[in-house]
Amino acid sequence: MKVVQKRMIAAGCIGVLVIGGAVVVSRHSTYEQKENETENGTETASVSRVVKQPADLMFWYSDKSYQKFFEKAAEEYYEDTGIVVDVEYQDSMDYMDAVYTATMQGETFPDIYMIGSDELEEAYLYGLAAENTASDIYESTVASNAVTASTYKEKMYAYPLSYNTCLFVYKNGYFETEPETLQAIIDYSIDNEPPENVQYLLEWDVNDAFYDFPFISNSVSFVKDEVETMQVNYDEDLYNEDLEFFSQSLESFSIDASTVTEASVISDFNDGKTLCAIIDSDSVAGLTGTDYEIRELLALNDTLQTSSAALTDLVVVNDFSEKKEKAADFAEYVTLTMSGELHGLGGHYSVKLS
Repeated sequence: MKVVQKRMIAAGCIGVLVIGGAVVVSRHSTYEQKENETENGTETASVSRVVKQPADLMFWYSDKSYQKFFEKAAEEYYEDTGIVVDVEYQDSMDYMDAVYTATMQGETFPDIYMIGSDELEEAYLYGLAAENTASDIYESTVASNAVTASTYKEKMYAYPLSYNTCLFVYKNGYFETEPETLQAIIDYSIDNEPPENVQYLLEWDVNDAFYDFPFISNSVSFVKDEVETMQVNYDEDLYNEDLEFFSQSLESFSIDASTVTEASVISDFNDGKTLCAIIDSDSVAGLTGTDYEIRELLALNDTLQTSSAALTDLVVVNDFSEKKEKAADFAEYVTLTMSGELHGLGGHYSVKLS
């Protein structure tokens, strides 16, 4: 589901930001077993079965990389509050429709669920998003872009959890000074042979608009003039300059579009086959070794700047839930109290300011 969301964000140029039951063993070893229910593309971490109490809240998510984090959050929340939260993974191509359908059927539906920032409008229009009544707390504790991503019609309807954006990584030992632009990398390589085994000077997944967008980001802007409609405005002269640089970059860096993938870029970088890479922040956990540096995206050259597309993952309280107060408390617990464990358990970066 994450990949689908990311491609939709980039291709639609939505949310352009500059950033910027199974229970795991508890911290007190309270539980010694896991119970998983798997049926019809769902998997439930059932705290209720382990503690032999009915669930007070049902939480849904659709990105399995969060599984350990949400299971741990539910377990620790029970230990801290006595409130039982069952977390359920939903493997669905139309996740929001699944949330809506279950809610309308009125049987087992999520009191709280996770979505990408590109789905907040849909959640609101479905009537599935309760207002975040702790917006003042979030405005002072999380990144401002995360607050913006959680806001619709000037009200905060979500609890921001994590962000994913493009980053630039490069190997130590080749460049005499830290590169400032992509053009500087090309120029430096003309007079400096790369180390043995290096096949690529720079790699990124050229088939994914999420990574291509920064190359034209300084020449486009977006205006949302009506529901589900985004107007794209662009500076034609600057846009043509961006496209020309992008075309030259593909030629200079000799990236094979027929074989390159997000996973292959990480693998090549770890193996020393590529010196530099454009990756997303969620992929940082896949890097090995310590001989590299991570920084924000480089400018294209001295005159053409870059910005990254970004996706913020949000937690939303279902406005149809009869337990909205409890659900809101769990949302705050997951996004704020548990923020320090987010990267270690799932490789994601919290929007909470350090």
